[in-house]
Amino acid sequence: MKKIISLVILVSLFLINLEANESPLQHTNKLVANGKNVMLLFETATCPYCKIFKKDIVEDKLLNKLLRENFNVYSIPLDKEMDYEMGDKNPPKKTNTISLKMGFAVKATPQIIIFDENWNKIIQLPGYADPEMMKIFINYVVKDIYKTKDLETYLKDTGLMK
Repeated sequence: MKKIISLVILVSLFLINLEANESPLQHTNKLVANGKNVMLLFETATCPYCKIFKKDIVEDKLLNKLLRENFNVYSIPLDKEMDYEMGDKNPPKKTNTISLKMGFAVKATPQIIIFDENWNKIIQLPGYADPEMMKIFINYVVKDIYKTKDLETYLKDTGLMK
């Protein structure tokens, strides 16, 4: 009996740890908020900083948790032409890789765009942000600070900007 209980505890701990290390990044053509904030990661297969960011969002436990609990995070591979359905309205807006790239003026990767749950664009980050910086940007959205304070003021308050 003790062996069975020990085995159940061990398997449970393994599953909890496995879940915490899952990537929040979704590879799908249906981009929806479903009551969460949205993050789009524009990337390419050859982008080294895209790979670092994708590793960060798995390995940094707090960043991983913040994203999985508060965001739908979607990969937009710029080196693949894809059709997308975007938004929570019925019918959703139909778009594609080129339209998204042009519409958001994406010229380099990684490019991260963060929206609130109503698809209002809050932040567009050109380039890589390390986990500590990403947590600051994420908290700006998750804690609804963007509703009362502009990003520049918030970044100055956090010491990230002078």
